[in-house]
Amino acid sequence: MVIEQQQFDWSIDLIDSIWFHISNYLTINDIHRLSCTCSRLYTLFTSNDFWSYLIRRQFGYIIWNRSIKNSLLLNNDNQITNLKNQSCRSKLIYFELLKRKRISFSDFNLFTFDTNRNYTTIPDLSSLNGYVLYIKDSIEICYSLHIETLFENILPGKYDVIWRMKLNIPYMLGETEFFAVAEQVNPGQAAYMRWTQDDFLSMYRCFYCDITKTNLWFYQTIGIIEINGDKPCNVFISMTNHDSIHAKYGVYLDYVELKLCLE
Repeated sequence: MVIEQQQFDWSIDLIDSIWFHISNYLTINDIHRLSCTCSRLYTLFTSNDFWSYLIRRQFGYIIWNRSIKNSLLLNNDNQITNLKNQSCRSKLIYFELLKRKRISFSDFNLFTFDTNRNYTTIPDLSSLNGYVLYIKDSIEICYSLHIETLFENILPGKYDVIWRMKLNIPYMLGETEFFAVAEQVNPGQAAYMRWTQDDFLSMYRCFYCDITKTNLWFYQTIGIIEINGDKPCNVFISMTNHDSIHAKYGVYLDYVELKLCLE
């Protein structure tokens, strides 16, 4: 009599917690490919429990508690409203948390500028999208400066506000203020940093700047903003120099970024 040996089926016989642990060593593409191998793994890797686990594992308990356990609410006019209608809401929240939130200064449609000068962009292959904003007044033109933008539909949490810039003998007399805050009735922590001309020159001298020879971009964190509550909201960002006596030039701006703080 021939006895057939029953083969071990990894997809069926391993318990969920083991697959959760295995996922720590897999890329998102690996997880997607595994979910296509059988219905058992498809059900597992498209479940709210699995993606809730990844959020807790990658972003920490506080962020998981805020976005999953406390049932993050979404407004009807948000771009991510579809989360309400998806069977795997945790997966879409995971990718929203993972997404880098950056706005390029060369995208004029996303910024509001003062009307004191004609803002222009110049090519730069080392920038986010190939062009940067270059502040370069002529000596005869002396006006205050104001640039602002808005990040839309940002999930609750704490974010570093980061500016990517480089300097070429910067001439920014007076005080230049960098500011960011969540647009809420009762906003949390706001970000604020003030630079004088000496601060610009100090950063310039740190790099012994010759922008024709090397990539001298640096990242300046102006502080942390906090979005309270359980709904996404917009975040206001601005850069202002009130000095109307001196020209302003020598500053290249690439992008501003909100980087989620792990808690």
